[in-house]
Amino acid sequence: EELIPAGAVTFGLEYRTLHGGEEEGVCIHVYGNAIAGDDKELLRFDCFRVAPHYHYRNSTIKKNDRLMLDFTAEGDALAWTIDKIKNRLPIMLLRCEADDIARDIDQKDVDAALPKIVAWAETKTHRRA
Repeated sequence: EELIPAGAVTFGLEYRTLHGGEEEGVCIHVYGNAIAGDDKELLRFDCFRVAPHYHYRNSTIKKNDRLMLDFTAEGDALAWTIDKIKNRLPIMLLRCEADDIARDIDQKDVDAALPKIVAWAETKTHRRA
């Protein structure tokens, strides 16, 4: 997993292959740096080829809500994810009940991390194309 710090959060990047290769894709984790313990994940975007989805998580309150993406309405899962990280991250963190982290988000930190996330994802997906 590659980690990209962005102020109040850290983005974790990995390429996941599941079910013997039937499902695969870029996975982007959003970790809350101020959360105590080992499980700091608040959001996870699984930009999978067959069944893309994302999770609102918070281990401190046992939250793990999974929502499926609709290809017809949302289009490419990775492009959708990058857009949400750029434009909706604080409000999505509020839904995770991570209010302090949402308030501490500095958009400049997120904007600086986005090109690194995109470059990493493009490298991983082009290798498999």
